[in-house]
Amino acid sequence: MERTMTSAEPVGAVMAYLEILGDGTAPAAMFPLHDEAVIGRHQQDSLEADKFACVADQTVSRRHARILRRGDTYFIEDLHSFNGTFVNGEPLSPGIWKALRDGDELYLSSAQIIFHSLVVPSRDSQPTIITRAVDATQYSAALDTTTAGAADLQLILQKLHAMAQVSIALGAVTDRATLIEKIMNFIFDLFPLAERAFILLQDKEGEAPTPVAARRRDGTVEDPGRARLSHTIIEEVLNKKQAILSVDTLADRHFGMRDSVVAQAIRSVMCVPLVLEGEVLGMIQVDTSSDPYAFKGEDLEILAGVCAETAVALKNFQLYSDIEHLLEGFVRASVQAIEERDPVTAGHSFRVAGYAESLAKALDRADSPGLGPVTFTRDQLREIRYAALLHDFGKVGVREHVLCKQKKLHHADLLLLEQRFKYARACLERHAYRQLAESHAERDFSIAAFRAEKERVEQELAAEFERLDRFLAAIRNANEPAISWTEAPAELKEVLGYAYPEPDGNPAPLLAEGMFSALSIAKGCLTPEERHQIEAHVVDSYSFLILIPWTRDLAGVPAIAHGHHEKLDGSGYPMGLKGDQICVQTRILTISDIYDALTASDRPYKKSMPPELALDLMAEECRMGHLDSRLLQVFVESRSWAAA
Repeated sequence: MERTMTSAEPVGAVMAYLEILGDGTAPAAMFPLHDEAVIGRHQQDSLEADKFACVADQTVSRRHARILRRGDTYFIEDLHSFNGTFVNGEPLSPGIWKALRDGDELYLSSAQIIFHSLVVPSRDSQPTIITRAVDATQYSAALDTTTAGAADLQLILQKLHAMAQVSIALGAVTDRATLIEKIMNFIFDLFPLAERAFILLQDKEGEAPTPVAARRRDGTVEDPGRARLSHTIIEEVLNKKQAILSVDTLADRHFGMRDSVVAQAIRSVMCVPLVLEGEVLGMIQVDTSSDPYAFKGEDLEILAGVCAETAVALKNFQLYSDIEHLLEGFVRASVQAIEERDPVTAGHSFRVAGYAESLAKALDRADSPGLGPVTFTRDQLREIRYAALLHDFGKVGVREHVLCKQKKLHHADLLLLEQRFKYARACLERHAYRQLAESHAERDFSIAAFRAEKERVEQELAAEFERLDRFLAAIRNANEPAISWTEAPAELKEVLGYAYPEPDGNPAPLLAEGMFSALSIAKGCLTPEERHQIEAHVVDSYSFLILIPWTRDLAGVPAIAHGHHEKLDGSGYPMGLKGDQICVQTRILTISDIYDALTASDRPYKKSMPPELALDLMAEECRMGHLDSRLLQVFVESRSWAAA
């Protein structure tokens, strides 16, 4: 039974310890706290063993944080760590002391630590408020040594300890599978006579519950989908939202005659719904087929307390999942909107995300001798994927005519140039016939002489027009972007020096200096100014992404995206980072981005490359010191390039 405590209870002497949670490769550890302790990656020679909590995590600094006791309160300080210290999700500024409370979650980079404090009551201490508790008055009565034996006391203490561990453990769980596993373990600790335990969950209220876990005391794990459960008991609990305790079930008039109960030989059963704010999330059933009096009223209250904690945790997971889906949808919609500004490159970011995530997963299985153990957690994989999806986010600020430029000259500029050629032809023709008329007026040509002069003028015009046609063809040819470095056609310089007579008699250039510079671009189709605008999208991406209040597990998204155009030899941009200054997540993103740029479908400024040729070109980039050859090897061998 749950109750709300409104009175303050005194607190006295405090004993505290750190619960350093394992990461799957290392078990959890307990570190008792005294007056002062330093937390870091490597033991400090100047500190005693009981004053240094070692966390074997490469993302943790050598001296990451410090905990200090003042009176009955413990404080934590970040020691200017590289990846930061977080208390309950809030970043801790270096040099600022933060008071700790029992149950606070500490994150040193990705390492998770729980702060625990044990309180010894004292009248002179400051008060604290307990907001929720399980009624344990029956246990207090049982502690009377005149009425309880040693075995009973041991059992009661064991249950109380297990209940405390339930509250601590469920508060630290971050996924549903782990939650279910922990609950199953606790149930058999709490109820020594229980033989079976089942957990059923409902995705939506009104739907039939689905068994998600079934286990026996001997450790046998049953297939939840094949578990035989009493539909009578399930319907009773879920429909009425009430807990059930049935002692000697076969003799119970309510349940004893039910076929499902008889078939399973259930002798004693407890079944409690998982209810939060009136919403039924599922239920937990504990039963036995041997002892009809295995469970008592206080056992039902304990199970109800476990179910209350579980319901809160499940609801939190559901809300967290909803937030994840909301963020996922917003990110994908944002990327879609940005990519639609340039339909030619549509789908690029989604494909890059697929390549990057596949390569990151492949690194966990890779055995390359030059590549150390690289393993990414589920959260880190999601961080890489979001960085890949949003790596070109800054292109939202690039002017559309630059972003969508397909040739060396903008389409409007080429049309203007073509019109200028037509205008030049008209001017040349006007100038030639005007000179013919002036010559005839001065020299008074005979008809034969006039015809001869006219024929000469027209031949010169035809030759000049042919020359203009050749110039225009050269310009159109030079306007096509080149994938590799190419020299500008020699005819361009001839065009640059060509001028035609305007009506006022002054010569006018056929090709402007700006257009000549654009047509002379040796690689690609962007002028230096336009390339600067495009390259600035990396900085803009970072500037936009750091404005988003990322959660702790996604805090690296801006930095990973920021460096995707960096090169290992320092020739990249925007910061010119070298070697180890570029994190492995960014190197993964760089390889994925380049591969998609080379193999994407035909574009006006380049043809699509087959995968083999693209990988050969990337291998050449590795030999030049631009890309990580070890990562490219894994990319090729794992066929991550075929993921999208």
